[in-house]
Amino acid sequence: MSGELPDNWITAKLDELAADINYGYTASSTQEEVGPRLLRITDIQENKVSWETVPYCEIGEAQKEKYLLKDRDLVFARTGATVGKSFLIKGEIPESVFASYLIRVRCLQKEISDYLVHFFKSPAYWGQITEFSAGIGQPNVNGSKLKELSIPLPPLAEQTRIAAKLDELLAQVDTLKARIDGIPALLKRFRQSVLAAAVSGRLTEEWREKNTRCLDVVVSPKANKLSMEELAAAEEILGEPLPAFWKKYALEQLVEPGRGVPYGIVQTGAAVEKGIPTVRCGDVKNLFIDTSNLKTVSAEVEQEYKRTRLKGGEVLLAIRGSVGNVGVAPESLRDCNISREVAMIPTLPAVVPFYLACILQSPLGQRLLVGKVRGVAQKGINLADVRRLPVALPTFEEQTEIVRRVEQLFAFADQLEAKVNEAKTRIDRLTQSILAKAFRGELVPQNPDDEAASVLLERIQAQRAAAPKAKRKRRVGAD
Repeated sequence: MSGELPDNWITAKLDELAADINYGYTASSTQEEVGPRLLRITDIQENKVSWETVPYCEIGEAQKEKYLLKDRDLVFARTGATVGKSFLIKGEIPESVFASYLIRVRCLQKEISDYLVHFFKSPAYWGQITEFSAGIGQPNVNGSKLKELSIPLPPLAEQTRIAAKLDELLAQVDTLKARIDGIPALLKRFRQSVLAAAVSGRLTEEWREKNTRCLDVVVSPKANKLSMEELAAAEEILGEPLPAFWKKYALEQLVEPGRGVPYGIVQTGAAVEKGIPTVRCGDVKNLFIDTSNLKTVSAEVEQEYKRTRLKGGEVLLAIRGSVGNVGVAPESLRDCNISREVAMIPTLPAVVPFYLACILQSPLGQRLLVGKVRGVAQKGINLADVRRLPVALPTFEEQTEIVRRVEQLFAFADQLEAKVNEAKTRIDRLTQSILAKAFRGELVPQNPDDEAASVLLERIQAQRAAAPKAKRKRRVGAD
């Protein structure tokens, strides 16, 4: 560790502070109560353990005492996705032992454990873990490494003050983080509410009262009109009538007669380096098309599907995979194509593409689409059902106004979401900053009357020397 420590602080190895550093017990877990509970890495989630869900294991009485967990034991994950993460056992717990992929650290002074559990979340700790792992390719923790960890050690009284202050500050940070983490769900509900208001007419209610001379939409004369039976069936699914002040159409009445509502390339084949970018169902997100990772299909294969070549501005609906997601093809996709997982809806000039996308992506549209999903293993929507979806369509002028308001409200939500992401980053940095200050001796004031850390270390070493020597079966750090 680098940097000068305050007076009365020393640097100690973890091995000098611990009475025991040991690997856990190797056994199969079971839900039957055949012995003590067996704490595994996977049982520790978000720095918590739900002891009632921890399984049991068989272990002999002679071995059990060695592996029993006690108040203020620290356990470390030494492998897996959470390698290096630690957890402090606190208070009364069910009779439990710890599994072999955990390492237990037990200190002679329980107060030290309260201090150490915070150190093991600090940049100073993780920096050493990373250094230990140099050349290995991934973080790794074993007993030998833990023993050699350098710990900035203040006097015991100051350790208690530091741990208490960190408990207080980090609890406040966690509360703030929990509130911040809840905002994306609120924004998602906000966007859905905006869409619901948009397609029900509530968003433009006042506007509509002041603009009564708008022209009706001119639709395709070749498509069959929406029947009363189809409308009634849709409204039964919705549990409410479609807006009475807008005319009702079958979706196919609103598309270019020569292009219809087709799906795209049936067998796209292997991706080629130089080919035609093709939109698949995974590229159709919630009201936008993700063009960052489009599959390029060979020109020979794409040549057979000229009908679904994009011009830009078509509404694209995922009818397989991410069923129901919808977006508008940007102009950058001109001369690109779509796969069979995607339906193309090329709207008439009298229909604003983004408004139709809003209808389909709204709670109303999603309920109608879900009602048409077929299949079990391979769920999807038939094009015939898509073509006959009922659409309550405002005048072109009102569609334009609705889109303007939706985009304005969505832009507000996007700005707030960006600020939330920035706040999350700052909170993460704040936690690390607080921890770094704590272990530089800058978080709480020093008291010159505190017993020096060097005296504490001498007392620990004397306690270790006086303790009865246990019969060694396996030295941690041998691996």
